[in-house]
Amino acid sequence: MYKLICTIIILALFTMPAFAQEATPPAELSPELDAQLNNLVAVTEVLRRLDTLTPVTRRFPTREETIAYLTNVYNTDVPPEEWARQQAFYTALGIIPPGVDLRETYLELLGSQVGGFYDPDVETMNVLPFLGDGIADELSITEQIIFVHEYTHALQDQHFGLDMLDDPALAASPDAYLAALALVEGDAAVTMNLYSEAAVLQNPSYAFELLFEGALSGSLILPPGIPDGLEQELIFPYDSGMGFVAELYNEAGSWDLVNEAYTDLPTTTEQILHPEKYLAGEGGQPVDAWDLSAQLDGWTLLYDTTLGEFYLRQYLRGIMSSSLAGQVAAGWGGDRFQLWQNDDTGELAWSLFIAWDTPEDEAEFAELFGEALFASPIQGSASVDNGGITTFASRIDGKSVIVQSPTGVLEASPVP
Repeated sequence: MYKLICTIIILALFTMPAFAQEATPPAELSPELDAQLNNLVAVTEVLRRLDTLTPVTRRFPTREETIAYLTNVYNTDVPPEEWARQQAFYTALGIIPPGVDLRETYLELLGSQVGGFYDPDVETMNVLPFLGDGIADELSITEQIIFVHEYTHALQDQHFGLDMLDDPALAASPDAYLAALALVEGDAAVTMNLYSEAAVLQNPSYAFELLFEGALSGSLILPPGIPDGLEQELIFPYDSGMGFVAELYNEAGSWDLVNEAYTDLPTTTEQILHPEKYLAGEGGQPVDAWDLSAQLDGWTLLYDTTLGEFYLRQYLRGIMSSSLAGQVAAGWGGDRFQLWQNDDTGELAWSLFIAWDTPEDEAEFAELFGEALFASPIQGSASVDNGGITTFASRIDGKSVIVQSPTGVLEASPVP
């Protein structure tokens, strides 16, 4: 059921960079709709075991208003240099092809798929009319589910403070940010799933209505040309996040561990994908890297951070099958990722040092990555040129090293 719902309401957003919505007054609601919304609030409080501390403003913007709003946010609140930095990150890892405009791609995807969003700056939840131009006297089942999802975000914000996602340390680490976001979205996804299951049990026809409404609205189909890697990243907080939150809930038999996670955030996507590691307190291992700055004079360091299991898997999916990529990345134990950009040409160079959970995981990576990229397992080191890009890989002290740069920029063996 969740897979269906998640597809239909891709995406019931909580977070976008610096959502700062004008506090416009909500539309006049009919008594019937107001009563339904009050009931949904009460049900969400019971399901999530959190009470409303202060009233939450409800808005029902049109899709056109939402698209205009998202465009304005992207134009005014996200500096061009930040878009360029993020685009370099995705391009370097092969998540998006070179030349794809990240900002425009996000706008196209979100504009067609967004079902709602919660704005913590003005404590307002927004649910888009799913069918037609406005909200009727009763929410459809899809709109009810979106409402529950967004109201869960409002409850999270009141009890735990979602401004934690504004922490500069999270912004500097795509892996840590995605892990924290998975907690937030997974929490709301579990709650909306509990609601949807109860609603369908009470009224089995809702299952068919979900399919019908999704097909009629066109939200079952992603816009053409959306890179698969971006789709995977956008779904991760909902899908894997729900599994993470469900595991914490089952471990405690209550919401206690989920609530505690807001003050003890998951720090890596490995912990989201393998909740037992979070429960055991196992984070990413610290990893040192080579200093390549002397060989990259005239280049700017864009990232010096942890890549993490999710983004490692996304990179590997461009080299081997998805199943093998997931299998290899599951042995991730920690890493150090550095990304540079040439100040004049915009070319990219990066290095990745990976620590593994076990020696067997390191050997598996050397075998499968080597066979996929170099046509044979990595013994000591190997390199290959492809389309003017040189990729070097090495096995050093139980760790794996990957360095990629335009051919001729770094030596064949780029050891400082």
